[in-house]
Amino acid sequence: MSDVAFAWDRCARAVLVDALARLDVRRFVVETRAGELAISRVGRLRHDPGGRHVLAGCGTALSAAWIVLRGLGIRPVLSFPDDPGRPDVVAAVTPGADDPATASDWDRYLALRAVAGPPRGRAVPVADPGVLAELAQENTWPRTRVSRHAGSRGLVVLAEGTTHVDRVLVGAAVHSLRVAAAVRGLTTEVRPGDQSPAPQAVLLVFEN
Repeated sequence: MSDVAFAWDRCARAVLVDALARLDVRRFVVETRAGELAISRVGRLRHDPGGRHVLAGCGTALSAAWIVLRGLGIRPVLSFPDDPGRPDVVAAVTPGADDPATASDWDRYLALRAVAGPPRGRAVPVADPGVLAELAQENTWPRTRVSRHAGSRGLVVLAEGTTHVDRVLVGAAVHSLRVAAAVRGLTTEVRPGDQSPAPQAVLLVFEN
């Protein structure tokens, strides 16, 4: 489940709630505290060592919230609180200066509704390396990098570190790339990456 308290106005809150409700994972809480949009992990999942799936889900929520804020003409400022008083908060976004949304911001906001997996029975992987290269360049999340996946016609998202923050950032990067693919009319599927210390995920990209 997700619990949202959004402090600007009823319309903006409804937009954020709608975006978060469309996500595949629900192990997060999003709320505003003193002008801060805080994303917290909730509970644990079975067969989830270190809570990596929960943290990746928090990253997905972070990406969706970021896209919504840009659509609202707000420039978000990202931080990762280390507060013993609220240990479950994994990321926070502070609304920065007003910054009118660009056409690309609107495209990404509209594409939140179009993020989907491949059509069953007729999924055709994207074969054009140029398309995958363009998608890889869409990643703007810090401490992450995106490259072609050697074992498939897809992309691998890899963190530079091994902390909980890095797991959140990989989740945010993967979701952002899925949105970028949806802008191009493509569908995607997320698969686990290699069992390495650094968090990673594989994103397969398909023609729609």
